[in-house]
Amino acid sequence: MNSSLLHSLFRVFGLTLFALVLLSPVLVQWPEQDFVPYLQWKLIAAVWCYLLVLSLFRSLWPALVLLLPAAVLVPQEVFYLLTYQKNTDAHVIAIVAETDLSEALGYLTGVGVFLALAVLAILLLWWYLVRSAWQRHWRWEAGVRPVVWLIGSGVLASLGWNEWQYQQINKAKQRSNPEENVFMQRPLPYSYEKFHATYPLNMLLALNEFAKQKQAVADVADSTALFKFSAKQTEVPQARQIYVLVIGETLRPDRLQLNGYNRATTPRLAGIKNVISFTDMVSPWAWTRMSVPVIISRKSPVDQRYFPTESSLVAAFKEAGFSTAWLSTQSPLGVHDSSIALHASEADQLQYLNPVGYKQEGFYDEILLPAVELVLKQNHARQLIVLHTLGSHFSYADRYPEAFDLFTPSGKGQAISMHNKKSKVLLNNAYDNSVAYTDFILFTLIKQLEQTQSISTLFYVSDHGENIFDGQCDKSGHGHNTERDYRVASLLWTSDEYNQLYPQKKALAEQRRQQPLMTSSIFHSLLDLADIQYPDQRLSRSWVNSEWRVSPRLLQQGLDFDKAKRVGVCQELKAPE
Repeated sequence: MNSSLLHSLFRVFGLTLFALVLLSPVLVQWPEQDFVPYLQWKLIAAVWCYLLVLSLFRSLWPALVLLLPAAVLVPQEVFYLLTYQKNTDAHVIAIVAETDLSEALGYLTGVGVFLALAVLAILLLWWYLVRSAWQRHWRWEAGVRPVVWLIGSGVLASLGWNEWQYQQINKAKQRSNPEENVFMQRPLPYSYEKFHATYPLNMLLALNEFAKQKQAVADVADSTALFKFSAKQTEVPQARQIYVLVIGETLRPDRLQLNGYNRATTPRLAGIKNVISFTDMVSPWAWTRMSVPVIISRKSPVDQRYFPTESSLVAAFKEAGFSTAWLSTQSPLGVHDSSIALHASEADQLQYLNPVGYKQEGFYDEILLPAVELVLKQNHARQLIVLHTLGSHFSYADRYPEAFDLFTPSGKGQAISMHNKKSKVLLNNAYDNSVAYTDFILFTLIKQLEQTQSISTLFYVSDHGENIFDGQCDKSGHGHNTERDYRVASLLWTSDEYNQLYPQKKALAEQRRQQPLMTSSIFHSLLDLADIQYPDQRLSRSWVNSEWRVSPRLLQQGLDFDKAKRVGVCQELKAPE
């Protein structure tokens, strides 16, 4: 076999292998059905994308150089797809951009060596192809590139037409609430809707979406940057102080064993002293993006604005001399998270630890535990730690490991619709398992705090409640304006050291465990709990203060929770007649 033929074979083999490498993120998504959309919007789109890059130059080597980033990122993308069944998106980009790199890459634990070897192999193949293309003058045959450009022009024209139609349909939504356009009503471009799962186009789209959302967050943050509470501790204890706020997700108070539930959902917390369960806590909103800002800031329950006008308790604690940390298994950006991310960014330390957010199974909340341990080991004299958990977010069975699959059948590992009433038993069992797992998380956090022998508290509150086909009710999920949408689980633990220093605050908290409370008082109560003062402090809103007074519990639409009528088997709230 002569050398020319041998080189031709090597060229064909090398380019074919390189093409398979580049296409592997699309090939691993090979569908069991719906083949036509896959072919149209994934495989053919990816092939055309690569051909377009290759056709930019008559010689192949410059185009191969341009394809290097896509080639190097292939192992990560394939791993992500096989592990989490989703493509890289703005969420992943934000985690890498906003979190300490060692933490951001934590989801690669155990496979880092294999990924490194895969990248090395790809680099060797790429180097061989570039070197050969340079030395042997690999070129396009005459007349082929214009054909690629002609096809490409037709594709781009088709996309442009569809993009125009798509935007026309959504203009009304954009006009209805300008403040929310960027995250809630601004439609993603047609190209994103079609190519978000097409490698490498998804990477470019994710970077673009991340940049837009970050800029929107930054623009809003600028408007609150100069806001000050003038908060301080007038008498600073000599002992170390640690205050922990755990923001839960979708946890109802009636599913806690502590509150009389007939299942062992909180056996660990039931065995700890100094735990107070507030049995009548209400959230004014049934959506995370609106309920969490009410918890952590002075935002009014009836304020319909998406973005804040002032800082949160994180900033207030910082003003008072506390080191602050925000650790989250929720998402750093997006429709449900950007209003929260604004407040999270006020912290000295910010870490997003879940590579997939709430959409897939991803990491469980226990990934927060070692992160908390590291923050505690920093040994600051005064610390505030905020944890934003996934808790009992649907899919409930995705929120806990196999060891907590206590109540069965739960449907763990299966695709179950939350809207199928036939799955009622599975959904309720899985939900209770997620509550038992939250019990483990909170128990472990308390044990971590006990070991510090500090003046410390842990306050837990869920963002909103949930419907799970209760009784004869045919509703599941939240946002149905039922009583179960708004009732939330809430707990307070205080250390012995705290109780010795602030016995009255502990006693008042005990007295009010069954009082009608609301999450809009948490900002005021937590600052008071830490004995932090500021000029326009509203002590009548703090349930650990003697000035606290019961006030109307107004929900998002202005309806009084306690005076509203309960209608039907779902207990939907209506204005009294």
